[in-house]
Amino acid sequence: MGELSGDGALAGIRGWNSPDLSAHARHLIDSTERGLEDVILGNLDEAGPVRPLLCRVLAERDPHRDPHYALRHFYAETDGPVRKWLGHEVYRSPWAWLYGITRLRNAKPVERITPDATSWFATRRQIAVMALGDTADPAALPPVVGCLRDQRWWVRAQAAAAIRRLAKSGVPIGGASDGLLRCLHHERREVIEQAAAALAHRSLRDRLVWSRATLMPLAGAVVDNALDGVVAPLVPLWPGEV
Repeated sequence: MGELSGDGALAGIRGWNSPDLSAHARHLIDSTERGLEDVILGNLDEAGPVRPLLCRVLAERDPHRDPHYALRHFYAETDGPVRKWLGHEVYRSPWAWLYGITRLRNAKPVERITPDATSWFATRRQIAVMALGDTADPAALPPVVGCLRDQRWWVRAQAAAAIRRLAKSGVPIGGASDGLLRCLHHERREVIEQAAAALAHRSLRDRLVWSRATLMPLAGAVVDNALDGVVAPLVPLWPGEV
């Protein structure tokens, strides 16, 4: 793609269907260009459909920044209980990771999202584990591990995927090994594939090898693939995720 300026990357991001969208986002995240963050902040109000991605870029660049720049887009022009309700609901939707709120330490994402990991509603539990997996915070691991026992198979699969995402962020995942091993005996291939992929991480690989002899044929084949480096993909949560 050649040399690219911050202005060029911003222009590229506005082309939402561009095949280079991810590359433009990564350029903005990694750029050391002076004044770039101020330019991005100045463009947020007029950014339209690309606003979430620009907010995510800012969160990736500095997870410790004041989260107001992102959260303000979800608040009505009011105070009191309505404002409080709107502020909490953002943590219960994909906007939490699309806007990068899951990465903003001062937004306290783990504290705010964890209660939904045990919600009565499966959809809330699913969104919660996906969001927790995107926090890159070791405190997110215990509630995600708890969801490996969820009664809904798709929540279990997302929990295993969330553990993979935490591991990619450098979070130690040794505490998830027992729950992941149990998932290898699940009846759904989707759960087995995500669990095997998580267990194929270098810190857990020995346990995956040892589990092989106890598995049914389907799970055994999935584990063999995982040990050979062939694992189910992690579906990106946002353009620019690597």
